[in-house]
Amino acid sequence: MHFVCNFWQGSAKNMARVKLTISYLGTNYCGWQSQTNGDAIQDRVEQALSNYFGGEFVRVYGAGRTDVGVHAQGQVAHFNVDKPVNPFKLCLGVNLSLPSDIAVVDAQIVGDDFDARFSAQHKTYVYKLYVSPIRNPLLDVDHTQVYKPLDVDKMQQCANMLVGTHDFCAFQKTGSNLKGTVRTINSFNVQVQPNGAIWLVVDGNAFLYNQVRIMAGLLVQVGLGKFGLEQVEQMLNGTKLTFKTLPAKGLTLQKVFY
Repeated sequence: MHFVCNFWQGSAKNMARVKLTISYLGTNYCGWQSQTNGDAIQDRVEQALSNYFGGEFVRVYGAGRTDVGVHAQGQVAHFNVDKPVNPFKLCLGVNLSLPSDIAVVDAQIVGDDFDARFSAQHKTYVYKLYVSPIRNPLLDVDHTQVYKPLDVDKMQQCANMLVGTHDFCAFQKTGSNLKGTVRTINSFNVQVQPNGAIWLVVDGNAFLYNQVRIMAGLLVQVGLGKFGLEQVEQMLNGTKLTFKTLPAKGLTLQKVFY
């Protein structure tokens, strides 16, 4: 993990708005957003900021929710504080109060018009897979195990079909209360890593509830030869197909773009 806190933007001023970039393993948490009966990453970050600022409560506003068990390399949040702020010292001090699976990796003073959620232009998620009949504990933390070989070329063909603006109504979890289901996928790449792991890297303007995990599950079905490209077309036309939504642990929010 590389800490890249912006030291040079550390000029002290009152009523600062601060942008945070936060990395975390979501395994032990109920997701990003604060909940009444769960341990949320937002709560941990707010408590750490409160400790840093001498007990004053600090409300943090995130770029978006990550669900139970989902990880982040580049979650973004902002907060306002009426105290002098040195971003470099803030990173170091706040991390002292955070558990080992959460860290603020960057802090910057930004203008009052910046909003972590509403200023975001697009986001990149990565769904990570490893192919092995035997479980690998070192990868199992943030990858999902697939037991049989995958046809990567077919998976990329499937991913290519999902790029563009589509009605993704068949790619959301049943019971979602979102009204609009049209989303734009900017890119979707199937990348084989040096260790043999397969990363599904998708960038879009926004995503439906469980959309990335369902798309990843569809690619795996195609890669295993259980589905063909005609099933991808059926889903794009609104037909829900029955297959496993992949586990949350394989999903990482890689970066939020502004």
